[in-house]
Amino acid sequence: MKKEQLYADFKQTSGRIRRLNGGNLGPMLSNGYCNDGKFVGEFAELEVPITRVHDAPLGNKGMRLVDIQHIFGNWKADAQNPDNYYFIQTDDYLRTIRAGGSEIFFRLGTSIEHSLNNYYAVPPDDYEKWTDICINIIRHYNEGWNNGFSWNIRYWEIWNEPDIVKNMWNSSMEEYCRLYEIAAKRIKTRFPHVKVGGPALARVRPGSNDENARIFLGYCRERQVPLDFFSWHRYAGDLDEIIHEPEEVRALVDEYGFTETELHLNEWHYWYKGFTKEAYCDMIEGIPGINAAVFATALLTAWQDSPLTMGYHYTIGELSNAWGAWSYGEPLKLFYTLKTFTRIARCRERVKTETGNHNCQILAGIGESGKRSVLISDFKSGADTLELHLRGAENARFHLVRIDFDHDWAESECSAGADGTLILPGTDPGKSQVFLLEEL
Repeated sequence: MKKEQLYADFKQTSGRIRRLNGGNLGPMLSNGYCNDGKFVGEFAELEVPITRVHDAPLGNKGMRLVDIQHIFGNWKADAQNPDNYYFIQTDDYLRTIRAGGSEIFFRLGTSIEHSLNNYYAVPPDDYEKWTDICINIIRHYNEGWNNGFSWNIRYWEIWNEPDIVKNMWNSSMEEYCRLYEIAAKRIKTRFPHVKVGGPALARVRPGSNDENARIFLGYCRERQVPLDFFSWHRYAGDLDEIIHEPEEVRALVDEYGFTETELHLNEWHYWYKGFTKEAYCDMIEGIPGINAAVFATALLTAWQDSPLTMGYHYTIGELSNAWGAWSYGEPLKLFYTLKTFTRIARCRERVKTETGNHNCQILAGIGESGKRSVLISDFKSGADTLELHLRGAENARFHLVRIDFDHDWAESECSAGADGTLILPGTDPGKSQVFLLEEL
C-alpha cells in the first residue's frame, strides 16, 4: 500500500502565492461563443493575470487578428498612413481579453504556419519598415493613434520561435538577431517605459541544447541590445523535466550579464513521451485529459520559489482544438484545475509546506478572513492515500473540491483530526487528481 505524506504549517508564513497562471489566447471572437458573455465570464473566473496573443488567427478562423500582415495588409503601402492599417478585429479581440480581467502580452510578428508553403514565416523584406509598423501598432494601443487606446500594454515580444526554421523563421539565428536589434532599440527609444524581449525559443536546454540561446544572448551583450525579458517554450511529460528549468535558464541568462532580465516561459503544456495522434484527445493522457490538467496546477505550485517571472499555459482561451480550458464552449478538466489555483491564489499569505514526492505537490495559504486553504496536485503518484498533516489547523472543517477523471467539481466536507491529520483518497495508477480544501 502506497501512502504519500504532505505537510502544511499554518504557523509559518512564506510570502504571497505568486500568480504565475498566465496564458496564451483569450476568448474567441469567432463561432459566436462571445456573444452572450458566458465565455468571457468563465474566462474571468480563471483570473488570468496576462494573456499572450500569439497564434490568435489560428483560433479565430477567417479573422484578421494580431499578426503584422493582418493589421498592415499591403506591404507596399505607406507605413505612416493611418488608412493602411486594419485594427478593428484586433481591437475587439484585445478588448474581450481585457473584459476578462487580463493584461495583454503582444507578440509582434506572425503565427506559426502549418501550411503547404511558407507565406509569412520569413524575414521581412525591410527591417526598418517592419519596425515602423510595430511602432505604429504600439502607438495605436498605448497612445491613441489612429482612433486607438491608452491601454498601457507593457510587454512587446519580437517574433516567435526563430529556431523553428520551416514553420516560423526561414533564415539563420544570426539574421533574427539583426531584426531583434533594430526593432528592440527603436521601440525602447520611442517607448522607454515598455518592456521588449524575445526570442521565444522553442528549444532551450541549458547545457545540452542551448546554442541558439547563446547566439542570441551573446549578440545582445556584444551590441548592447535591450532585453527586458527572455522568453522560451517547453512541452514536457514529466515534472522533473521542467520544474527546475527556470533556475537553469536564469543561470544561462545571468552568464551573459542580463541579471535584471525577466524570465517568461510563455508556452508550456503537458506532452508526454510517446505521444501519438491516436491519443490526442484521450481524456487521461491526451491534450485535454486529466493528467494535463493536474500537470498545470502541480507546476504552478512547484514554481512558487523559482526565478520565473511568469508562465503562460498554451493555451487557455482557445476553444476549438482541446489545447485550452474549453472545447467548443464546454469547460474541460483544465478549466476546473486552474479554477482551484485561482481560488487559493487569493490568500493573503502563503504558508510553509513540504512534500516528499514532487509528483504530489501541496500549496497552502491563509485568506483575508484568516481562514485556511490547501491545494493538492497529485500528478500520477499512484498513491492509495494522501495523508495531510496540517499544523495550526487542528480540528478544522473544510469544504472539499475534488477533480479527477470521473469528477469535474465534486464537492463535500471533511475535517482534520485533533492532531491536524486529514486523509484523502488516492487514485488509480496513471491517473491524476486535484483537491482544494477551504476552511468553513
